[in-house]
Amino acid sequence: MEPLYLPGCRHDILGHYLKAIGLLRVIARCADQDHRDPEAEGWWDMDQACFRLRSEKYPTMEKLVEFFEKYYRPTPVMAAWNKDAGGTKKIADILSASSEWDIAASYASEVVSAADKKKPVNASKLTAAEAYAAYRDDSRHDLAEVLDAVAVPRFCRSSDNPVFLAKGIAGRAHVWRSYWEYLEKFGRLRKAKKKDDFNSLLTTTLSGSGAAHPAKGKGTPFFPDAIKGYNIGSAWVQESYPFNALDYVLAVEGALALRGSAARSIGSGSRRFVAFPFVFDSGEDMVDDGNEVKGTAMALWLPLWSGPTTFVELDSFIGDAQARLPGKEARFSAEFVRALNAQGVDAGFSGWQEFRFKMKGSRVPWITTGRYVGASSAQGNAPDTSRANSTLLNRGLAPLDESRFLDQFDIAWKGSKADSRSPHPVRAEINAAMETAAYEPTALNCLALLESIFSACRQMCVSESFRKKLRGERASFFEALPREEWDILLNSLDGQAEFRIARALASITGLQRQSNREPSAAQPMLGSLLPLKRERAHWRLPDEKHRTHQDVWTGSDLACDLAAVLRRRYMDSLKDEQPALRAVHGAQLDDVLKFLRGGLDDHLIARWTEAMSLIGWDFVKDPNDVVKKTATEGDKQSLKKGIEPAYAALRTLLELECEYQGKDRTQWKKRRSQQPIALLCERSPSSLPLAVSEAFRWIGIWGVCNPWGTAAARVEKPRITGRYVIRLDQENVSSAVWEPQLADRLAAAVCIPLRPRDRRQLYKAVTLPPGI
Repeated sequence: MEPLYLPGCRHDILGHYLKAIGLLRVIARCADQDHRDPEAEGWWDMDQACFRLRSEKYPTMEKLVEFFEKYYRPTPVMAAWNKDAGGTKKIADILSASSEWDIAASYASEVVSAADKKKPVNASKLTAAEAYAAYRDDSRHDLAEVLDAVAVPRFCRSSDNPVFLAKGIAGRAHVWRSYWEYLEKFGRLRKAKKKDDFNSLLTTTLSGSGAAHPAKGKGTPFFPDAIKGYNIGSAWVQESYPFNALDYVLAVEGALALRGSAARSIGSGSRRFVAFPFVFDSGEDMVDDGNEVKGTAMALWLPLWSGPTTFVELDSFIGDAQARLPGKEARFSAEFVRALNAQGVDAGFSGWQEFRFKMKGSRVPWITTGRYVGASSAQGNAPDTSRANSTLLNRGLAPLDESRFLDQFDIAWKGSKADSRSPHPVRAEINAAMETAAYEPTALNCLALLESIFSACRQMCVSESFRKKLRGERASFFEALPREEWDILLNSLDGQAEFRIARALASITGLQRQSNREPSAAQPMLGSLLPLKRERAHWRLPDEKHRTHQDVWTGSDLACDLAAVLRRRYMDSLKDEQPALRAVHGAQLDDVLKFLRGGLDDHLIARWTEAMSLIGWDFVKDPNDVVKKTATEGDKQSLKKGIEPAYAALRTLLELECEYQGKDRTQWKKRRSQQPIALLCERSPSSLPLAVSEAFRWIGIWGVCNPWGTAAARVEKPRITGRYVIRLDQENVSSAVWEPQLADRLAAAVCIPLRPRDRRQLYKAVTLPPGI
């Protein structure tokens, strides 16, 4: 059987989307038993931007119009908390044959309007909540669930179902009053047998012959185009758009279908919006006509499917829907995008369409169409690649989710207005970066997300007034992010020198366990950037009394910051077996020399170092079990320029102090040479020659692994010491290395961890071949 094509029901206009769902719902539910078609199927045709409907009882447009003309029984909704509780008796008379509307009318007449303060309360009558509860109890099961979607946000929580707005009120417009007015219009048209006015499902615009509309708030909130004004330069032009009553009625019927499971939401203690499973906080400011922040805007994600689906199947999914991430329920729009690939969220759906309530606090809420996200593939990538990256991102952010890090940035109020120092803009920035990364999990987008998280952490650390605005008036952090997932997510940037250097710096480890099983006092690299301490893998902000004061990073001058980091980490680990400057990843020697010569982007290196410091860079195996790797073309090529003697000497010195000396730690010889490092970190042309000459002296004493000759020759003489180590006195050093840029950047270059296979080239620069 050929389905009906309904171009008046698009997926990317909220009212049109709801019309399609409403149509499927009313055919299955809103008629007498003999005239329902619960087997009717509907699905989206994305290529033709329309909805398809297939029904054995109503296979043609003529039959469908006949359904609305004779059999359709609109859902009776009473808004007990309003001064006008429903006008339901009038609608019942016009529709003639709806006992449910009569029941609603009888309860509406019993309501004591809380808004009318002038009239005395009649004790014999019911309160709004009691009247609504009684009406719900007298209603059939499927109607009771619909009523929950309307009433639960009003009676049980302060949060709103955004489609029905705050108590249904949108400035001068009112969802339920508009619904009742359109129903009256629909009833009059049905009695007059004006079938043409039931054809809105087939039209691509919102037109309809002779279809009157309420004087205020036409189309609110489902059809923003029906209420839009146009500024032509000299004045605003407001067209009197004709508007079809059935459009609005079916949009409300569709919204009622998306009611979720109110009982589940209430019982779960969730902070999500109740009775509506696809509503999330977008993080954006929600402003009124005076541009005052009234809260944060909401995002509505509605499912799309491309296969025939009955309303029973759709209703079952809606009732059970929940979007979960590892360790938490999705609360924000960005978290929902991440949850799309989680099991149970995208089952049976081809994608999701977003709608955002940009100005819900204003007189007329403006609903904008957001992005479309395919459930199986983001940005058209191969499904396995896209899904794998999305899964990696979810796992990589699991500690963030489990700690409820984003939840603490709730909007702070000062009276009825948002506090000017409210922390919620920080969350908006993270949400925006997270949504972009979830939609397209490239390495750059993932790094941008880490940058936004680090920025939030920095603000929490440095500003006490900011911390007092957080929930609980304290800052809560998270466990270090898992290394394996982030290694894979960021791996595509491995070809960029700035990334390799930033990763080497960020992966400097801390808290290394000593031979006495006590951990080092030096924190991982993040502790050098922020005043945080890592305890049992969890980062926390200690009070002033227990601060480590290892955080010497300013973020303004990379060379200065790295010199300070080198000095501080070296001094904090003087009692350790090795300096706290070992890293999981090392940088290439070529990259370090380019950095030393000022050939790389310092700002990019600093940003990426901060971002990747959030990752838990722990050694997964003995770091000194060097894996033999095939040399790349870059490895085979010699350096374009010679290694500066000053860098070679001082970095070699640090390599020797960090050198692995065998499994038996009791046989290790502690190596420390404080003077060269201290002089280096002064970044002074006058102290640098002394630092270099002292470094060469210590290298001659400790010796380096033989980098010369064949493997057999290196076994015969495993270590080079004494006269085979280059010796430069201060005069020679001064003439060889004196250069302002070198003195300024040398300590920073020495601080950058070097990959193990480049040590041989480094050692060649400070020694002569044995026998010469």
